[in-house]
Amino acid sequence: MEYIEIIPHEGIGPLKLGMSSEEILFTLEQLHTKWLSEQSFDISKPSDIDCYTRYQDGSSFFMVKYKNNKAVEIAVDYELREKMKIEIYGIDVFQTTAEELISNLKNYSVCNYDMEDELLSTNYEFDDIGIRLWREEPFHPKLLSDESYINEMREVIDEMYQYLYFQIIAVKSL
Repeated sequence: MEYIEIIPHEGIGPLKLGMSSEEILFTLEQLHTKWLSEQSFDISKPSDIDCYTRYQDGSSFFMVKYKNNKAVEIAVDYELREKMKIEIYGIDVFQTTAEELISNLKNYSVCNYDMEDELLSTNYEFDDIGIRLWREEPFHPKLLSDESYINEMREVIDEMYQYLYFQIIAVKSL
């Protein structure tokens, strides 16, 4: 299986911070042709509200934030794990639990998160290495000991296990 390496403050595989939108698109098309599906990318242009450009094929997407037509953040979603490994420091980002991945990345940077409980946050930022991790919903097995949580989530509890893992990793410039 092919893999893409996340390099802190540098990029995701061949997608490098500082590239222009044209260079990103060209590189994605090459990556797409070599490793991904035969479907073409749909590109959503940034609006006044949304400063990210989204490059999506039928099964995965990349998001790039530009400033002065230079990439300042590049993100990839977890669907790409079906086609290749996404690794940082030798760790498979989307096959490693959020708790374990956070613990490993704390060896390289302080972690900032968006909720009071670190284990039940959705956004994690490691500024020293320029890494951001995101998941749609917080989930940790400790929630299963909370009877009110079980009652509230009874119908979707099996689906919640997917949130033990991150859905997006992004690399940011300094």
